[in-house]
Amino acid sequence: MNKRIVVWVTLWLGSLLLAAGGVFWGVGYTQVAGQGDGDTFLPLVARPHPLPIIHYFHADVPIADPGQTIELAWGTQNATQVTLFHLLPTGQLGTWWEVGPTGTMTYTISPLERNQTSFMLFAGNEGGTYVQAGLTIPLTCPDSWFFTPHPEICPAGPAIVSPGAEQPFEHGRMVWVQGEDRIYVLFADGSSPHWYPYEDLWDPGDPEIDPTIIPPPGYYQPQRGFGLVWREQPGVRARLGWATEPEMGGYMTAVQRTSYPRYNDTYIRASDGHVWRLFTELSGWEKVYVTGWID
Repeated sequence: MNKRIVVWVTLWLGSLLLAAGGVFWGVGYTQVAGQGDGDTFLPLVARPHPLPIIHYFHADVPIADPGQTIELAWGTQNATQVTLFHLLPTGQLGTWWEVGPTGTMTYTISPLERNQTSFMLFAGNEGGTYVQAGLTIPLTCPDSWFFTPHPEICPAGPAIVSPGAEQPFEHGRMVWVQGEDRIYVLFADGSSPHWYPYEDLWDPGDPEIDPTIIPPPGYYQPQRGFGLVWREQPGVRARLGWATEPEMGGYMTAVQRTSYPRYNDTYIRASDGHVWRLFTELSGWEKVYVTGWID
């Protein structure tokens, strides 16, 4: 009797996986169908996929400068797809390149990068198994803080040095930085935000004060840019109260910020030679007493 034999390969999910010597073996089944004999299942061994290996991933320098061009080098084994990523300062995957299993690539570091620059290499085989290796290159700090002692981290950029002014109020203070065209209002009433930066919209020729506003004895109406913010920005006058001294100008201020991926503090030179530290997210402020200045 002639028998018709039909052979087909079934896909399997959750079948037994045996790992031997770093090689994955997939076990499936071949089904043989015949007349009167029932079904017979014979084992089928899938083609092995050797695990990918990253032998090395490094740069040609142990430390680099912002703006410098460096060379990356890598070597892999059993990899059919290799992808190189530059990481964002916050750690997420950023710009990427499909590269060969072994090779080199030049990369120019952004002049704005600070503290370190990082990369990630992914190597995968035909079976969809991936391995990865990271690389972090420390960066030199191209700028100095304008005061000492200073934060341990590199500043985000050089200090902005310009004329400044300052004025105390019943419940806070105003600080003007000409180089940023900005007025910082530091509130001391316990409410949020604890400080806020406003654009300086006052121009020479504009009214310096509102003559209809008469302060109580011993107090002052703020003038020029301070007065414009105090009168016209919602809530500022109510929160600060009256000025307790005349505006203090005629000094050089400076501004710098930390260079964390997020949540950075701002440092502003005060009229008395110390520094105002404005905490991240408008969350608070304090005076930092310094021992020296760096030109």
